[in-house]
Amino acid sequence: MKPAPLKEDYFLEKEARGPALPSEQGETTEQSRIISAQFEKILDSLPFYVILVDSHHNIQFANHAVRQNLGVTLEQVQGHYCPKVVHGVDGHYHGCPVEQAIKGGPTEKEFFAVEHGRWLLTSAYPTGAKTKEGLDLYFHTVRDITHQKEAQKALEVSENKYRRLFEELEDAIFVMSSDGLVQDMNRAGLELFQIPSLDGVPDFNLLTDLSLVDSEWDPFMDALEHHKRVVNHEITFRRPGGKVAVVSINATMEREGKNGDGVIRGIARDLTRHRQLEQQSITDELTTLYNRTFFDACLVSKVKHAQDDRRTSLSVLFLDIDDFKAYNDAYGHQEGDYLMHKIAQAMLTALRGGDVAARYGGEEFTIIVPCGPRLAAQVAERVRAAVEQLCSMDNDERIKRDVTASVGVASLGMDAKTAEKLVNVADKRMYEAKRLGKNRVSVGEASAAQRPTRRA
Repeated sequence: MKPAPLKEDYFLEKEARGPALPSEQGETTEQSRIISAQFEKILDSLPFYVILVDSHHNIQFANHAVRQNLGVTLEQVQGHYCPKVVHGVDGHYHGCPVEQAIKGGPTEKEFFAVEHGRWLLTSAYPTGAKTKEGLDLYFHTVRDITHQKEAQKALEVSENKYRRLFEELEDAIFVMSSDGLVQDMNRAGLELFQIPSLDGVPDFNLLTDLSLVDSEWDPFMDALEHHKRVVNHEITFRRPGGKVAVVSINATMEREGKNGDGVIRGIARDLTRHRQLEQQSITDELTTLYNRTFFDACLVSKVKHAQDDRRTSLSVLFLDIDDFKAYNDAYGHQEGDYLMHKIAQAMLTALRGGDVAARYGGEEFTIIVPCGPRLAAQVAERVRAAVEQLCSMDNDERIKRDVTASVGVASLGMDAKTAEKLVNVADKRMYEAKRLGKNRVSVGEASAAQRPTRRA
């Protein structure tokens, strides 16, 4: 911005001036000054260099900062060639801001003074006033901006460091308005939410453009509105290619601007791979049912809950494929594996939403059913019938001969008081069903003496 010309009152002709101010040596002089006493006091109070120079580069005034640094009085420099006084140069001083101001108007330049090891900001601009000889007057200032430059450099380093961290983090970082429009997002976020580039960010609405699967934004926004933060909010969405992603989001909301518009800053962590690994760790690869590790932990938890809440009933079904070893030996492991998978799918058709089915080991399966012995027996019968129907040669041409299963049932409280004993009782009753002819359900009492030494 071009500085406004200084007021006429600051520049006085010789005849209009009053007595001169005392010099640094305490003496007075009759030599006229080109600026008023009032303005001289103001300039002398400034901590940086201020020099008033005419268009011939002669000094008309130098403030206290200049005089103190050079160890001179105003009378000793007034009327002298500025480059000679300040820089010790008899001729033209390269890069002189006054010269540039004379040629092109106001000028300002930063440079590093090697001899002083400091950053300086020099400027020069016309005042709009003239000397009594008619020469144009220019203000020339020199400011030490080393501290500002160092602070600016430190800020740039800090910003670059955090921007680099922002970009290199594997978690998605985003900033969006309260209505969901994304304002900024790092590389990981672009990849996670399938945004082609930063150019597309302003057109992407996180709250409306994601295809959510069995999840919603309402609890997320409610938490931000009431508590200004949300922790570990999970959403599941379908990507353009059809793959499902699971994301956990931590976010805060602040009010900014005159209208108090909400700005949401958040971190989104992709849990998809974690969920896949987690699912793999609890799933039997062959049948896609739960594995024994998950079953054991789940049963212990449900037994404890049932013991704490007397109103809760719990039973376990133990199922074994009849004559599976003979089938596997006759037709090979691939056909045996196919049969195992087929039986697992048959079991699922007979189970309810709260039932938990697992492959216990080999050709054995276990099922947790949240009900008492009577209803558990009905569920077991449905499972047995489903296996008999769906795992037959009439239903599946790949199956080589009709397959059946024997099922044992045990209920918590009536048959056992711990998870381990509950499984043992159900297992014994499964053997009881085999002993009685196979392809049946046993809910009667079984003893250790009834368990065969070798399984069919």
